[in-house]
Amino acid sequence: MTSIEVRDWTPEYYVANQSNCQQILEGSDVLTEIPLLNDTRLHDIRDKQLVRFRGMIQDMYNPEYYFKKYEVKNTDTGESDVRCGMYADTARCLPHEEIALYSNKNENSERQTYIVISVPGLNDWAKEKSTNTRPPDAAACSSSVGKRSLDNDSEEMDCSEPVTKKEKVSADNNDVDMSDAHCSTKVENVLSEDHILNFPIPIDGGKACIIKVYDGTILKLNQVIDVIGFISLDPALSTIHGSDDEMNEAEIHTHNPPASLVPRLHAVKIIEFTIPKIVNAPEIMSKAQLIRSDLHIVLSQLLFGDNLAADYLICHLLSTIYMRRDYFCLGTFPLNITNFPASKLKTFPKEFYNFLTLLVQKSHFLEMTLENFNELSLIPKKDYECNRLTSGILQLSNNTHLVLDETSLTTGTLTATGKENYKALSDLLMFQKLTYDFKYYTIEYEKDIPILIFSDVKSFIPCPMQIILNVDADSENLYSQVVKAAHQYLEDENRLTNIRQYIEALRHTEFVFNEEITKIIQDDFVKMRSANKNIDADNLHALMVFARLMALSHGQTSLDAECWKKTVQLEMERMSRLPQRGR
Repeated sequence: MTSIEVRDWTPEYYVANQSNCQQILEGSDVLTEIPLLNDTRLHDIRDKQLVRFRGMIQDMYNPEYYFKKYEVKNTDTGESDVRCGMYADTARCLPHEEIALYSNKNENSERQTYIVISVPGLNDWAKEKSTNTRPPDAAACSSSVGKRSLDNDSEEMDCSEPVTKKEKVSADNNDVDMSDAHCSTKVENVLSEDHILNFPIPIDGGKACIIKVYDGTILKLNQVIDVIGFISLDPALSTIHGSDDEMNEAEIHTHNPPASLVPRLHAVKIIEFTIPKIVNAPEIMSKAQLIRSDLHIVLSQLLFGDNLAADYLICHLLSTIYMRRDYFCLGTFPLNITNFPASKLKTFPKEFYNFLTLLVQKSHFLEMTLENFNELSLIPKKDYECNRLTSGILQLSNNTHLVLDETSLTTGTLTATGKENYKALSDLLMFQKLTYDFKYYTIEYEKDIPILIFSDVKSFIPCPMQIILNVDADSENLYSQVVKAAHQYLEDENRLTNIRQYIEALRHTEFVFNEEITKIIQDDFVKMRSANKNIDADNLHALMVFARLMALSHGQTSLDAECWKKTVQLEMERMSRLPQRGR
């Protein structure tokens, strides 16, 4: 078969040339040739077109059974042929044809089904923009044998399940057929767009896709992936589902949303994101000191001239878990910033957060009032009526910076939900684990979510690392000018890009503690404990994490005595600002 451009592949072309196509998809530049669904309007996409979607796995459904191959008979001539059912939701069957359901030429198979949503908390600068805006070649996209137009009123048959006949749904609206007399008011209520998309947090321009996987790849909840596949936009998809004795109405309509809102994507290649490759990491490491200096200048000014707080915040931004053992995890570095002029600068936490969104790829700001504690859904929960996992605010992918604002938190009583939310946030901060509620049982998921808390006094959520700001009066009085100056400082695109790459590269740089420095740490810790009885093993672990991050922040891949000494000095200064514990 003649070679055609990647963006003009059809499912039939891919099946006939699978080996060659997979080899092409391994190319480093091929992704730019494929339209990016995240940044493309659906009406600019053709049904069965090859597209790409980047998102987070929000839920996973049971395997879907379908005809991998099926025999179709021509009712006029009696002739028959075998067609491929892969990478499609409906059979290619014309009005004068019928599927031989019991033919021994049919081949059954199963495909895994996942719900993938746009990555929650992804900041605008980190979103990939589609560079391929040319419409697909019409001839290439319509070359499949016996392909039926979406405008054809004849009913198509789903290869995977029995068909329940309903009215067709227009591709131009998001309405699902609700003509059944027994369809309950509850089902009508749950079919809002928010219910169908099921985002944990608001996502501007966010999308959801039902991904169908053929090669047996097992994916994990909350994992971020790139999916390349053939899109299915047939408006009839929301009317095709199993018989009523298999699923209730709520489940039927939840699992079969309009393709105009939730398209299906038949995956031919999945790219799993683990540790990102920073192409210019060596260059970033070589100038880490200079980049750190730029970042420190900005952060110290935004923190009212407090250099110590800037040091701790830089380490917080670089933190990531590098070792787990049961509930013990090393590398996390949550931070609680207190004693800022909250009464005078009520918007400080949000303004500071807005600045952080320029630096980190993913983040979310959460105002922790008593009302929010008691009413928000932080934990994902299984909805057995709809047979799906309902998102909670904390269903975020790893390395999403969570910023909590407690400045409006008042005294009051926590409800059962409030206590559940408090425990979820505490466990996430301390152990980087989140318990998902499946009603009859729970499942713990490991997380890596950096948490930064702004509060008037020590946080309601137990955070081991509290920074009491030493506020400079001039910075406080001229804070609006300080914020403006900080943004102007980062208008230099090279400086801002360097800081972003610095944070990402250093977070994933390998680091070692050699035996010599380990001996020094042990000796110093013995002296510290004898001088201060409040220092314990937890302080040692936190101090070692801090020292590691301090060394990394300066571009070092191992800890030396000088950096260790500096780290101890900083920690002693931080602790000296804390209220002294009673005897």
